[in-house]
Amino acid sequence: MSRFVGLLIASFVMLLLWSPNSFAVSLGAYVDGAVGSGDAEWDRDNNSFDIDSRTFAVGFVLDTATTNERVFNYRLNLGYVRHYFEDNNDNTIKTNGMYAENIFGFAMVRKENFRWWAGPLLRVGYLSGDGPNGNDFKFAEFGVGAVTGLNFKVGNAILSPSLGFRYCGYGGEGSRGGGDEDIQQSTRNVFANFALLF
Repeated sequence: MSRFVGLLIASFVMLLLWSPNSFAVSLGAYVDGAVGSGDAEWDRDNNSFDIDSRTFAVGFVLDTATTNERVFNYRLNLGYVRHYFEDNNDNTIKTNGMYAENIFGFAMVRKENFRWWAGPLLRVGYLSGDGPNGNDFKFAEFGVGAVTGLNFKVGNAILSPSLGFRYCGYGGEGSRGGGDEDIQQSTRNVFANFALLF
């Protein structure tokens, strides 16, 4: 996991150094929450079951165009997430981890103090935690989705609420029956995000 975190930080620093001075790059922080559902499957016996999914995340955000600078904007969310997977028997896998979410936005409306944007997103992450009876779980995450948001300029700050959906897949392993076993999960989540940028 420390290797993944290091890669995220290095990517973030490289983006800052790569961005030319003409880029009106804004930096800030965000909170993010999501709910949804999905399914999971143990590999050994193909035992599949439905799950509910809920997340809460906080992190740092970078955006290359928050108001009327250009049609395209790139937004990077680097976050810490708590993710809960719960089955129909109220058994819950409680995980936490880090992720990077790349958002490719296109302006629908551009004004000096306001921007409405929408576009696709691409997400990668790593989660670990425990389930019933203290069983350990580890997951690599890959997700795609779409998001739309509004940017309001208030003084020197940008208030940016957004809504969207994510389809995520999780591949990893968990302990069951006294040994480790591969497990795969997928979720469909609706999320809300609120960012404050400067």
